[in-house]
Amino acid sequence: MKKLKDKKLTSLERDSSLFEQNKPLEIVFAKPQDEEINLKFLKKSQITAHMARWFLDHEYNQLIWSDGVFEILELDARSSGANYANFIEMVHPDDRNMKNQTQENLKTTFKPLEINYRLQFSDGRIKWINEICNTDFDQEGNPIRSYGTIQDITKYKLTEENFKQKEEQFQSLIESIPNGIAIIQEDKFVFVNPSCRKILGGSQEIIFKGKYISKIIHSKSTKNLEINLNAVTKGEQIPTFEEILVRQDGTIFDAEITLIKIPFLGSSAVQLIVNDITDRKKTEEALQKNEERLKDLVATKDKFFSIIAHDLRSPFNSIIGFLELLQANFESLSTFEKKSYLKLIDDDTKKTLKLLDNLLEWAKVQTGKISFEPIKQKLLPIIKNVEETLDSSLKLKLLKLNFVGIPDELDIFCDTNMLTTILRNLISNAIKYSHSGGTITIYAIKSDLDIELYVADNGIGMSKEIIKGIFKISEQVSTPGTANEIGSGLGLILCKDFVEKHNGKIWVESELGIGTKIGFSIPY
Repeated sequence: MKKLKDKKLTSLERDSSLFEQNKPLEIVFAKPQDEEINLKFLKKSQITAHMARWFLDHEYNQLIWSDGVFEILELDARSSGANYANFIEMVHPDDRNMKNQTQENLKTTFKPLEINYRLQFSDGRIKWINEICNTDFDQEGNPIRSYGTIQDITKYKLTEENFKQKEEQFQSLIESIPNGIAIIQEDKFVFVNPSCRKILGGSQEIIFKGKYISKIIHSKSTKNLEINLNAVTKGEQIPTFEEILVRQDGTIFDAEITLIKIPFLGSSAVQLIVNDITDRKKTEEALQKNEERLKDLVATKDKFFSIIAHDLRSPFNSIIGFLELLQANFESLSTFEKKSYLKLIDDDTKKTLKLLDNLLEWAKVQTGKISFEPIKQKLLPIIKNVEETLDSSLKLKLLKLNFVGIPDELDIFCDTNMLTTILRNLISNAIKYSHSGGTITIYAIKSDLDIELYVADNGIGMSKEIIKGIFKISEQVSTPGTANEIGSGLGLILCKDFVEKHNGKIWVESELGIGTKIGFSIPY
């Protein structure tokens, strides 16, 4: 076989002729054909300077590193020799098995091997390494020498990860954006995001891929979409337009469409942005047909705000007046008088806060900014939560709250916040108009279509005239409670809006001196 004359060589850079001067390391060959193998190895070793190199002589088990290996490992070449045990110790624990297995495979594999792995330093830093290695064998298939290159590819990995992260962020944005987005090439869909699939009525992207865009255009349409698509493909700019489109199930809808020419996968394409504006169109048509009704609503709203201005001004004047009295006569007032004034301020403040809460809720309903998220849930916990909120008011008048016909398992399909507001206002009204020591009863009646809820008291009741205008803001007149409580009447108007939001109804049954019962329905 062969013998290396210089066995003390520990660094490839100490004999630069091996890689840089085309002068082969002197080797004694037992077989002439081995010379060809050696020349092949030397030729492969002519690699770029930024790659570190290693060489392993299997016969003498001699490992040689170039200075580049020491640089990558951040070791001093003068005090550290080429040692595989030291090297593998620096390989990330999760990657060591892969590196060791590759090293073993070199003894039997005739093809070059390439792996990526990590180095982990004592301070926690990570370096990514790309290694390409190979082995020369003799005629009997015994390994003669293995050699390879290692390269620090950390910056490339970081760039790759950064690009991947941005790509995932962009993909996530496209996937989550509420607008329907599709990409068209040669009049066919090549990409459709989830929102677009939802708008067009397809659950999977494959339903649209390869389909002609003409398939989504209504047959009675003027086909502006096809005309505009051809224009944008030619480089023209087309403003956003409206079109009637067809879903997968054959239903039609009004769509708002924007077309933009873009590059996609190396070719010209058109990005289609589509929004279902059916509801908006219906709203616009309804507004046009009910212009006079809208004027009445505006007039009613103006009157409403004039009522609120009066109801808010009064308690603030009262609060300010009592505060001025306290400030001016604090030293001369008795403890009882001070507490009385503070109690009056506290009552007015709470009433004003309740009025502001109702005003805010009502304004949200009128402007369409309140969320409506009905879910199936247990009814009793909602009622008990309201009871806890109003517990101090109930105790103040020594009132008893009874639940009838409301089992623990009774479900209701409703928006939690809205139902809570409805019950809070109805029970608050019952408290307001109940005599001290009275009873307020809440009961439910379940049918096949809905659940009817009732709040009944045995208080002062209402006249027929008051009942007629109780849910009309234009006719609102608040009646003082049994303890001279003052309100705006806004709470019942809010209840009506919230009940109707559930497609339910609300009604009043009352008799002077007997009491009042207010019922409302919530459909399933």
